[in-house]
Amino acid sequence: MSTTDDFRKLRKEFSSGTFKQVYFLHGEEPFFIDRVAAEIEQHALQEHERDFNLTILYGKDTEPSALVDTCLRYPMMAERQVVVLREAQAWVQRGNADPFDKLDPYFKNPTPSTVLVICYKHKKADGRKAWLKDLAKRQVVFTSDKLKEEKLPGWVQQYVTHHKRRIGPVESKLLADHLGSDLGKLINEVEKLCLVCEPGGSITSDLIQRYVGISKEFNIFELQNAMGNRDHYKAQRIAQFLGSDRNSPLVLTIGLLSSYFAKLGVVHANPGKSQADLAAALKVPPYFVRDYAGAARNYPPAKLKAVQHLLREADLRSKGVGNSSADDGDLLRELVARVVM
Repeated sequence: MSTTDDFRKLRKEFSSGTFKQVYFLHGEEPFFIDRVAAEIEQHALQEHERDFNLTILYGKDTEPSALVDTCLRYPMMAERQVVVLREAQAWVQRGNADPFDKLDPYFKNPTPSTVLVICYKHKKADGRKAWLKDLAKRQVVFTSDKLKEEKLPGWVQQYVTHHKRRIGPVESKLLADHLGSDLGKLINEVEKLCLVCEPGGSITSDLIQRYVGISKEFNIFELQNAMGNRDHYKAQRIAQFLGSDRNSPLVLTIGLLSSYFAKLGVVHANPGKSQADLAAALKVPPYFVRDYAGAARNYPPAKLKAVQHLLREADLRSKGVGNSSADDGDLLRELVARVVM
């Protein structure tokens, strides 16, 4: 199962009041780790029980023995207590010995009335460790992987649906493209939009512009479309705006354009494919296939090869290589002009 599938499964279990005694949450994506821990805190204890039965500890300040002692306590006037160890990855930085080995006896015989949540962020724990393999058989080991770029718009749509709102594929892609792969930042903005949108309502480009600050006319998504259509005037207008927008760094814009033109190469490499097959090859929703196919007709393989060279050159110049005077705005406008011509 994927990280998102596991996340939904756990959230359903928590809502029904089902809990294990130990949750080891690890991986490169901190968002899911934080959310699983928050869901446990919310559902495992009632609000009036948290003062005495919710304990938050930090890896840099806590010894394994102190964590075990805390877990061995009994809850006060509640069915269970919740113990959360945050920043557990700090333990492995202390020396060669694995502190989790010291927890193995507790993992094998945890206190029935304690829910222990261990948050190990920014990397995966060593899957070869015996304690981790054994823990996965007895309790819950949740691996939080980074979402792939092409999965972000779909995740936004699912998240909005969970909050009983609606968002279209264009708007979800606009948010994903502009905010990037920082899932925490992306979801914070989505939650902000959900707050200003009535239940059952739609998150529109107007709302996104008003509350997130992404222009519905001047954004990377529209720049890609304008360049794909070889619309020089519109592309330059958008480049003028983005070149002066501090929230749209040139390096990020070039990276997104490189990804876009690489997808046009995928279209050329898959002639005659059905819309579904081409969507799978492009790793985009079928809704966008027609746009990519149309743009590919405007950029035959020879032109695409030249575009890739221009993008590499612009990337180097944006980092100061071979560029002594042009600012980011000048570089972007020059790049757009040379690509679209």
